[in-house]
Amino acid sequence: MSAEAEDTDKDAGDSADSNTGERPELDLSFLDRQPARATDIPNLGDHLERTEDSEPRRPSENKTLTVGRDISLKGDITECDSLIVEGRIEANLDSARALEVSRGGRFDGSAKVETAIISGRFDGDLKVTRALRITASGKVTGTVSYGRLEIENGGEMDGDVSIHQ
Repeated sequence: MSAEAEDTDKDAGDSADSNTGERPELDLSFLDRQPARATDIPNLGDHLERTEDSEPRRPSENKTLTVGRDISLKGDITECDSLIVEGRIEANLDSARALEVSRGGRFDGSAKVETAIISGRFDGDLKVTRALRITASGKVTGTVSYGRLEIENGGEMDGDVSIHQ
């Protein structure tokens, strides 16, 4: 390519950027070397602001167990911060932060949690130290104690009920 052709190509590129608002030319120098980490690649994520919230959680900080649809689980659950039940579970859950029984989910057994949202069915002993919420599709039967209670229209609760002191 002659010097004159290079100048013509360069001028055409400049006018395209200014007229059409296209992105500036990317720095592809990293292709000549193998980057050690993704952060060493220029232009990667320049448009995103980095915050602590966007950092992935470490497994030790997020102890969530999800029992998916069409799954059955039986046993004792310990060292669990939050339990999400979409299937069926027969268990004793002790000292969890949160329990969520989704619509179509079923929990049989006992649970001691800070907060609970019941959209499916819970049968057994439920001790909620803070807030218990029963949605319109939820049903709770058994021995229940709670700090604060919210029942949506259509939600059901039956059994021995007391306010947690």
